[in-house]
Amino acid sequence: MRYLLMVLALFLYLTAFPAALPAAPAAAHPAGHPAMSPSTLPLVHFQVESEAGRTIAETCGEIWKTEGPRIMSELVPSGARLDTVTCLILNNDSFQRNFAGRLPDWGVGVAMPGGRLIAINYSRLSVVGRGVREVFLHEMVHAILFQMTGQVWLPTWFHEGCAMMYSGEWRFSDTVSLVLDGKVPNLDRLQGRFPAPAGLADRAYRTSLLAVNRLRDNHGDMVVGDILEASARTGAFSLAFDEVTGISLGDFMDDFARAMNLRLGWAVMLTRWPTLFVLMAVIFAAGAARKMIQTRRRLAEMADEETEP
Repeated sequence: MRYLLMVLALFLYLTAFPAALPAAPAAAHPAGHPAMSPSTLPLVHFQVESEAGRTIAETCGEIWKTEGPRIMSELVPSGARLDTVTCLILNNDSFQRNFAGRLPDWGVGVAMPGGRLIAINYSRLSVVGRGVREVFLHEMVHAILFQMTGQVWLPTWFHEGCAMMYSGEWRFSDTVSLVLDGKVPNLDRLQGRFPAPAGLADRAYRTSLLAVNRLRDNHGDMVVGDILEASARTGAFSLAFDEVTGISLGDFMDDFARAMNLRLGWAVMLTRWPTLFVLMAVIFAAGAARKMIQTRRRLAEMADEETEP
């Protein structure tokens, strides 16, 4: 039944009122950054404390060589060079000793402000159901955003949405889970620290991902990098957002809320009891009626065959 609900909710999410979704106005901004060469990748210096950690570090190094150019090509202007990032590969005891109190208990990775230090708790990756690739790239994206914008404040939904998108953490169930939860947090509530409880935080992360995806859908793949560059230049994220997209940050958040309400509202209504019960009853009744009609036609055909000489 839950699988059926997920499929139905996703179908409704993707098809409900597509023409009614408000589209943000297009704005002129740079056509895109030329592809980055591997030499412009920031150097990642790994520090390990065990052989298991060394294996993880080697894996992360290969991941960065393979996927780093793709991420850098959208986030960093051509020719720009970032500082070295130190990546600590720690077991659970060391991770807790260094970062306990700074992160919720489900956290397995962290990027420190400034973008020069990230850390991964490799011992608990399997416990929280996340892979080395996703966690490492997630924290590297945070490091890039920190280095690109310096002391300029970025809303948390933007930071986390970018980290999730460029690390490839989206799953089929992410959007559907928001539908079944029945409520999408407002972006203005996701500008600071995310809620600590895992369920609420999970919803905040998924919402952030949807927001960044909508931003890219409306303004192109290079919009995030353009906003980062403009933020560093103007000293304010809101000014940069307006300059690059042609709409204010507040208007975008309102537009996103309307779009989610339109898309998710009907899906939520149709996947809730008793509405779902009525909907399923109609579907089963329609199926039964169709079967009955087919049976009657077949009986009529058989009767005609018997009366023929």
